[in-house]
Amino acid sequence: MITPMTPYPAQVVRRPPPVNLIPEDSALFAHEFEKAFSETAPWEGSWDYTGEGLLLKPGTGRVDVRSFQSGWPGGLAGRKVCLKGLFYRWSQPRRALNPAPGRRFLVITDEFSNGYFHWVTDGLPKLALLGSSLAEFDLVLPAFTKRFAYMTQSLAAWPELHYQVVDAKIRSALSDAVVLPALAPTGNYRPETILALGEIWRNTVHPQAPFRRLYVSRAKAPWRKIDNEAEVKQLLERHGFETVTLEDLDFSAQVKLLAETKTLVSNHGAGLTNLLFQTPGAQVLEIRQRGDAHNNCYYALAAAAGVTYAYVLADPVRASEDTHTADIVVNLKALEAGLLSLL
Repeated sequence: MITPMTPYPAQVVRRPPPVNLIPEDSALFAHEFEKAFSETAPWEGSWDYTGEGLLLKPGTGRVDVRSFQSGWPGGLAGRKVCLKGLFYRWSQPRRALNPAPGRRFLVITDEFSNGYFHWVTDGLPKLALLGSSLAEFDLVLPAFTKRFAYMTQSLAAWPELHYQVVDAKIRSALSDAVVLPALAPTGNYRPETILALGEIWRNTVHPQAPFRRLYVSRAKAPWRKIDNEAEVKQLLERHGFETVTLEDLDFSAQVKLLAETKTLVSNHGAGLTNLLFQTPGAQVLEIRQRGDAHNNCYYALAAAAGVTYAYVLADPVRASEDTHTADIVVNLKALEAGLLSLL
């Protein structure tokens, strides 16, 4: 653990290849085998904080670039951000938000924090990093926190942490605040923070030793479903897998389930985020779209969490559809071969 204002050093991480990597798929992963991360240092200052988590220069409508993990958005998106800042400046009252006596404000969110994957893998590791220093702060959270129960549920591992959710219709003036930047580019991770987060939460829920074979279904998701899921489930059941939809579970129940999982199978999606709660040495098989060399966030996460990674490539139902929304068809022979590389 570090003190809140200590810069986090530059680092090079090296990731093992998937255990079932075949030469013709090397181009999907080779550029992820080694990554270099720059030093990151917290920022101190005063900001106005909007309901969606934008940082504004105090008393103005100028959005601070530190609202964005990847830098200022380009093109039309960047112009929209400028207009948002002006809208908040002229339409919302500005009121001081006060921390509890003896504490300072802490901001860990950015433009991605309204998604489960980004909240868990980008936000929560910052809390794991600070450890006992968290008692010094009041964590400030965007108004959308009220819409996503997992955000506050996921804070239960730190009972010493105080937090405030801002009002959506007010610019909350923060004085003497600390903003923690991204520890690594999104989809990349510093292994020590991921390992610390997994251990903190496993110690919170007290799981049994890993024994489960678990298939996480996206049947309730709006997109990226498995078109032939009935056949996939039948095959997995023959190998001793149980099926769950994680939408039915609160955060601590998800953690406990995954901490007890020895082998996890799912297609690319937020459910795979929870692999970081598996015990190091466990296994994950990701079903991913053929030809996709970009979306390697779960391969990288498995490496950071010490989880053995295997993959199966699947074809989209409609070849022209975007990778982020396309439903897929899984080749059952390929799936079984992927399983056998782990089991």
